[in-house]
Amino acid sequence: MSRRSDVCLVLEGTYPYISGGVSSWVHQLICALKDIRFSLLILLPNREHIREMKYKLPSNVVDIRQVFIHEHDLGKQSANSSRAKQKLFDELEEYAKELIAGNTTVFEKIQTLFDTDRPAHLTIHDLLFSLPSWDMLRNMYKHYNLNISFLDFFWTFRFSILPVIPLFQTDIPDAEIYHTVSTGYAGLIGAVAKIKNNAVLLLTEHGIYAKERKMEIAQASWIYDEKQADSRPQKNMSFFKEWWITMFNRMARLCYEHSRQVVTLYEDNRKLQIAAGAAPDSSIIIPNGIDVSKFSPIERTIEYGQTRFTIGFVGRVVPIKDVKTFIKACKIIVEKFPESKILILGPTDEEEQYYEECVRLCAMLDLNDNITFTGIVPVKEYYPLIDLVVLTSESEAQPLVILEANAMGIPIVSSDVGACDEMLNGRTSEDKSLGASGLITGVANPRETAQSVIKILSDPPMYHAMSKAGIQRVYRFYNQDDLFANYLNLYEKYLY
Repeated sequence: MSRRSDVCLVLEGTYPYISGGVSSWVHQLICALKDIRFSLLILLPNREHIREMKYKLPSNVVDIRQVFIHEHDLGKQSANSSRAKQKLFDELEEYAKELIAGNTTVFEKIQTLFDTDRPAHLTIHDLLFSLPSWDMLRNMYKHYNLNISFLDFFWTFRFSILPVIPLFQTDIPDAEIYHTVSTGYAGLIGAVAKIKNNAVLLLTEHGIYAKERKMEIAQASWIYDEKQADSRPQKNMSFFKEWWITMFNRMARLCYEHSRQVVTLYEDNRKLQIAAGAAPDSSIIIPNGIDVSKFSPIERTIEYGQTRFTIGFVGRVVPIKDVKTFIKACKIIVEKFPESKILILGPTDEEEQYYEECVRLCAMLDLNDNITFTGIVPVKEYYPLIDLVVLTSESEAQPLVILEANAMGIPIVSSDVGACDEMLNGRTSEDKSLGASGLITGVANPRETAQSVIKILSDPPMYHAMSKAGIQRVYRFYNQDDLFANYLNLYEKYLY
């Protein structure tokens, strides 16, 4: 039987049905804070996405509920009189125009129009099938003088608004604090929960959700573009892509404005959040951490003139990790250190075509004797064999592989994405005083990657200084116990 929880975690398509990444972070947080009673509100596309749980739920999870944003009970039209319904749609049109213009203060008024606890409210059936709804769309189409097909406008409105309305009418767990782990639909329902239950909303973003959706939408083929008659790159995005981007930006801003605290992992993300609407005094950084007791430092020694090294790449063999840039860099590295071995440690079955392309690239560059794809392996058992770790990702937040490798005393060469720069060079003045624990390179730059690897491995004093700095940095600033303590303090601040 469910009971009132202390903290309701609002999760979009992650824990407990997906493993790794944010899901692992959520599970560790719940397990660490045993005295906090958690409930889970999980947003999924539909029931088909309910899979076998990847985690055994801890005993302090007291309630779990799902919201299926692409399953809609159209129900019946509301019992309102024609005049009352018209008045509600007039209000909705007015508020929608203000929200489009950037006035997010009207969100609470929009939400109440669909509140089923009110005698006079709108239903999904009203929104999709009533004459006042049709008139509202016609009015907005004319108001904005849109140079697009009304039919395309009509269907885009339907597809974009349908996932939102159920969020206003969800049976939300009763909690003191609602903690959403992204903006988007999860952030929106977090704002609804905060308003309905007069509660506290907290937000943690590992990656900036609206930014990630913008990148996806820019490349999306499922969004119709009536102006794009060929496949040449377009300088400006279509009206419909801009529609979706604006929608996710507005949802992000709503979540920022309703959150008592906005948390992220590193400073560049914090700046993006503030630029998107988060109040500077509500925005804080809580870096991720690792269990340092599981990563014992190993004393490493390299010598001048050494030509045999073991270089590791830890990550999934998928395009976003840009394994091809790493392989191209390895060609240059092997020319300098011909006896070196390169290990690519990570699953190869997520993007099988990309993996096959990587295998062919190794053969084309005559690297088959040097490079080994290990597949999924216990990475911690491989770290003692590795002299240096390379990341060539196109996008990251705060990669744990950097913390794990540095904790073992392994220097890093990483592309300049996410928090990688401050993880290798320090964030605060105290952190920076430790020195660098690796080198940063440009994205998709195999030559610079190779040169950085060669520079570190050719300079034993630099190597050993980076090894020492990495160990000290992780133990002092990225200890998992500090992460949990920070969140416990945050919860207790609003619970008691």
